[in-house]
Amino acid sequence: MILRALGVGLLFHATAFGRSAPLLGAIPTVARTAQANDNRVPAGRLESGTLTLALELRETIWTPGGPRGRAIPVFAFAEAGKESNIPGPLIRVPAGTNMHMLVHNLLDRRAVVHGLHDHDGSPDSVVLAAGEERTITFRAVTPGTQFYWARTQSVGRTIGRREDSQLVGGFIVDAAGSRPLSAERVLLISAFDDSVHATGFPEDHFQVFALNGRSWPSTERLSYALGDTVRWRVINASDHIHPMHLHGFYFSVVSLGSELRDTIYAVAGRHNAVTELLRTASAVSLEWVASRSGNWLYHCHMIGHIATALRLDTVANTRHMGADSAHARVEDMMSGLVMAIAVRDRPGVRTMSDRRTRVAPMKTLNLFVTERPAKGGELPALSYVLQRGEGRPAADSVVRPGTTLVLHQHEPTEILVTNLMHRATAVHWHGLELESYFDGVAGWSGTTTRPAPLISAGKSFAVRITPPRAGTFIYHTHVDEPTQLNAGLYGAFIVLPAGAATRDASERLLILTEAGLEQPDLPRNAQGIQQGVTLDVGVTHRLRIVSIPAVLPMQVRLLRDTTTLRWRPIAKDGADLLAAQAVERPAISIFGAGETQDVEVRLMHAETLTLEIALLPAKRIVFRIPVIVR
Repeated sequence: MILRALGVGLLFHATAFGRSAPLLGAIPTVARTAQANDNRVPAGRLESGTLTLALELRETIWTPGGPRGRAIPVFAFAEAGKESNIPGPLIRVPAGTNMHMLVHNLLDRRAVVHGLHDHDGSPDSVVLAAGEERTITFRAVTPGTQFYWARTQSVGRTIGRREDSQLVGGFIVDAAGSRPLSAERVLLISAFDDSVHATGFPEDHFQVFALNGRSWPSTERLSYALGDTVRWRVINASDHIHPMHLHGFYFSVVSLGSELRDTIYAVAGRHNAVTELLRTASAVSLEWVASRSGNWLYHCHMIGHIATALRLDTVANTRHMGADSAHARVEDMMSGLVMAIAVRDRPGVRTMSDRRTRVAPMKTLNLFVTERPAKGGELPALSYVLQRGEGRPAADSVVRPGTTLVLHQHEPTEILVTNLMHRATAVHWHGLELESYFDGVAGWSGTTTRPAPLISAGKSFAVRITPPRAGTFIYHTHVDEPTQLNAGLYGAFIVLPAGAATRDASERLLILTEAGLEQPDLPRNAQGIQQGVTLDVGVTHRLRIVSIPAVLPMQVRLLRDTTTLRWRPIAKDGADLLAAQAVERPAISIFGAGETQDVEVRLMHAETLTLEIALLPAKRIVFRIPVIVR
């Protein structure tokens, strides 16, 4: 049970440290507050090819919202003689290092420590009784981005969710002969879930999501100079799935791994993305170039992991939603797994958008944000409606999903967004490379001295985009997502090659949501239902698949009865795949929220197939859509 301690604003739950917390109690005196670990300084002493490190498992207090925020009693790792860290001390060594580790369990219960071994694909663990101390020796041979962790509960989950959820730490093994890059950062995701119902939180219980021990708006602010190559190792050491999204830039996926082994890709095996799904107990290393100045975000795209309901302070989270848009603050509109990034100008280095976005637009679109009021206690229906012809759409007209926007590569375009709703909003152009000011995060996009405004009720905002590449993208709200996104503020954004006059008739646009599969190109019948997907015999069809569910990732399979067919992926998040990657494979794809994928499929017989959609991680089938080949 989460309780507020008398006078100090601390949080407790009934099982903390194995004893019931008093209704109006105090933090146990043996526990000290853990320090947030930015994973910059490796722990231990590395001499003559041997790392000597003494680790302790301790009771501690975690303040993910900063030193003046709420506190949570948890367990954590510490280097002997030093403060506890969340995440635990960073272990970083070159391949071939002999590891000499002393691990001491200072908890009042048994603990099982995992990950303190060479990560060659074979699991290993050490069981420590309460108070037990154990020496662990091994040779770290296999390079990669890994982590270590411990469990104090005998349950089936790999990583804990409650008091042992913060017993996690990064474990990096650099390739032999290489040196850690000075600007490279290790970002470790952790999470805490309470066991008792708590009204108002996205999952009906108290939750914390953190990056390097901090939850937004207390997470570290990263700063780079224009032209910098940015390298991150992102570790998901939580029992949650996270589609991690970078605004404004593509990153190259250098490696992707599980808790047992990291797969490091050769250049030909890497793919570009703006969103990469991290399953529980996994890690990715990535790099990107800060090619445009301004403010940007890196965050989880699951709404419940960035919702303002997760806030750990007493800020009125939506205090600016209906106020003057000039006063919007991103700190008030998000929480959880969010990291802010500022790219500053560098003398002599020009941004890729310096010239293109300053060219007079060749094309102008008028996009309206509309609202049909709620009825009978239901959510209101919201949508994006593109003006066609002379008159503007009615303020209560709703199109779900929003009108598909079609632009052309290299064509300077202005999109005038007019808000006909009774609430403020902002539009994020997901995956598109554009100037920061137009990126769509009110109070942050742009610069500190010129941040982008909210689009207040009745107001307009002009967005300038010159798409540098053709592909499949998304546009969606970036304000009060639990309400606005769920109510319909999303749509597909297609950029055609410079020479293409119109979309190819063989394309099929499919949008995945919790409500099912939406096909914006098809009308709905009187009951609001669309027919299945139709394909032509012998024709190579391009399926543009957009994933924008609010909650869980989805698995999509194309089946003939129970047999998985084959298709050819050709693009991810709007970026074309390399020739070596764009090869035919089983027609099964995993989509996190905020990912798009283009695939080609060619079928040679008239028949009825099935597009099966299942929710992850349980693979529970939720929809079976007929695919009619004629």
